[in-house]
Amino acid sequence: MIYYSTHIQRLYSKIVIPLTVFVFIVLLSSCDSGSNNSFGYERYPALDSVELYLRKAKQQDASKDESLRHLSEALKFTRRLKKDTVRTGKLSNIRKQYWALNELESYRQVNTEIRVLAEEIDDSLEIAKSFSNLGYYYLRKEKIDSAYNSYYQAQRMFLRMDSLFQAGKSLLTMAIIQKNAKDYMGGEASSVAAIELLKPEGDLKSLTSAYTNLGLISNELGRYDKALEYHEMALEGRRKDKDKALEVSSLNNIGFAYFNNKQYDKAIAYYEQGLAYDSIFYIRPVTYARLLDNLAFAKFRSGVTEDLPQLFLRPLFIRDSIGDNLGAVTSHIHLAEYYKSIDSAEASRNQAITALNIAKPLRYHREILEALAILSESDNETEALASTREYIHISDSIQQVERGFREQFARIRFETESIETENTKVTKQNRQLFIGLLSVLAIFLLAYIFIQRKLNGKELKFRESQQNANEEIYNLMLAQQLKLEEGKRLEKRRFSEELHDGVLGRLFGTRLSLDSLNNKHDDKAIQTRLKYIEELKSIEHEIRQISHGLDSTIFSEDVLFTEVIEQLIEIQNTLDDDHPNKFQFTNDYVIHWEKMPNNIKVHLYRIIQESLQNIHKHASAKQGKVSLLREEDAIVLRIEDDGVGMEVNKVKKGIGLKNIRSRVEQMKGILKVDSKKGIGTIITVQIYY
Repeated sequence: MIYYSTHIQRLYSKIVIPLTVFVFIVLLSSCDSGSNNSFGYERYPALDSVELYLRKAKQQDASKDESLRHLSEALKFTRRLKKDTVRTGKLSNIRKQYWALNELESYRQVNTEIRVLAEEIDDSLEIAKSFSNLGYYYLRKEKIDSAYNSYYQAQRMFLRMDSLFQAGKSLLTMAIIQKNAKDYMGGEASSVAAIELLKPEGDLKSLTSAYTNLGLISNELGRYDKALEYHEMALEGRRKDKDKALEVSSLNNIGFAYFNNKQYDKAIAYYEQGLAYDSIFYIRPVTYARLLDNLAFAKFRSGVTEDLPQLFLRPLFIRDSIGDNLGAVTSHIHLAEYYKSIDSAEASRNQAITALNIAKPLRYHREILEALAILSESDNETEALASTREYIHISDSIQQVERGFREQFARIRFETESIETENTKVTKQNRQLFIGLLSVLAIFLLAYIFIQRKLNGKELKFRESQQNANEEIYNLMLAQQLKLEEGKRLEKRRFSEELHDGVLGRLFGTRLSLDSLNNKHDDKAIQTRLKYIEELKSIEHEIRQISHGLDSTIFSEDVLFTEVIEQLIEIQNTLDDDHPNKFQFTNDYVIHWEKMPNNIKVHLYRIIQESLQNIHKHASAKQGKVSLLREEDAIVLRIEDDGVGMEVNKVKKGIGLKNIRSRVEQMKGILKVDSKKGIGTIITVQIYY
């Protein structure tokens, strides 16, 4: 027992006590270093844990769920590290893995965490990178304006740090965004600026991308010579870089520029040169199919129809097999144009509809418009009209969105530059404020002296002007009195027209009808008399309205104009049972009578009423027609009858025709009377509204 006790004491003094002291010192140094770690987690064990979980997340045999769990653990240990560049570096690695796993929201959250940490430790380079990576995120989310803003912020930060290459890459991405958003002028300026920044580094891939972007922009602007120049420069760089896939892409771009310039033979040559690379089918099947389709379309446009449509079907089969939806839509559109050229309307329509059905869910706007343009020329008028309307609607919407993007890009640049220059402006403003105040005071003093001098001279001018004003007032009073007299005269004429056209016409018709019933006493005659008694009441009401000057309200919002006309014609058709007139009424549905001013409707009603009265009195017509039509910019009233007719140049101008002419003049319209003896009469009134 004594032996074991002594041995334990020696072991405690030699091993346990020194080990305890060592651990205490390590913990104390960890606390003194300002680490955020608790006593249970030292810095280096946490760093090792981050590395361990990152390696597990990158393992190829790990499932996505397992990789996400490992990244979550790595993120927990990363947050226990000291706030320095080591921590931002590990967070960057985690961010890359989230991107590789297509976990965009986690990618964005970690990127935000990196930027906040970089701002705390004043790491400008990492802040700029975080803006650039945020731009990647917004591009994937199709938030174009936010992506542009992020790259713009990154580019400005890289420039301030003289990191010209990174600034150039950000500027190049901005240029591509602008090109895709149809901001061609802005995209061209950004591409040129990017090339100036990228040239010193000699990065061929970035430079050729910039030249390609310039070529595509020039092609869209119709500057095909410049497009060819830029694409040739891109092709030269890609050949030096020995990237066959991108080299073939440049050949396709050159061919497309020649195609748009209608130099189809040269376009075909470049497409065939691109297809000569046998391996391109395996390296980039999308590009291979595009070359095949472009070659077929160029041959078709050049007039070569041999092997068509088989030349279009092969790239379509490849595109369907690899899931290239955009390419498939293009193939269907090209087939639609081909079938249209050989007058196979149904086949062309089917291809266009197929293209439209694929493009719509995927929002391929340009291809949607191309398909609709083909369908708008369909023999089916209903389908053609619907396609045209949809084409116009989508085209207007796209233009509005593109205009919004251009304005947003300009606003982002303007607002950012304004904020940076605001401080400089404030300093200058403070410096100039004192001088400005003195200048204003001097101006006020000079103005006061000048005004005082002028006041004395203006007093005399005021008295003279007052005398002139009194004379003008007297002249105005005389002129007003003359206008009142003219108004009374016009009002008398209006009441005369209303009494003659409206009341007298209706009284005449009612009197004739009642005369025809004098010798009839059956039930039908009794009912007819009651109807005409009601008509007399209506005439009484109209006389009351005229007497109170309320005639203009005859067509209120509660009364449909066409119903009133129909009622007038119905009365005309039943005026004389022994000699009935049968009039038809036609109204053009495109005329919006509810928007028509009441005075115009009143004039038209009275013209119809007067004309029908004249037909009943003088024409001995059996049939007639009243039409209200819309012809281009005019509304046309046409009243026709098959009566005895008249000699227009010789007929006496009675009060009825005079009133009609007066009403047409008040509407600023055109009156035309066509009539021949024994044939009938046509009265046409044309008003522009």
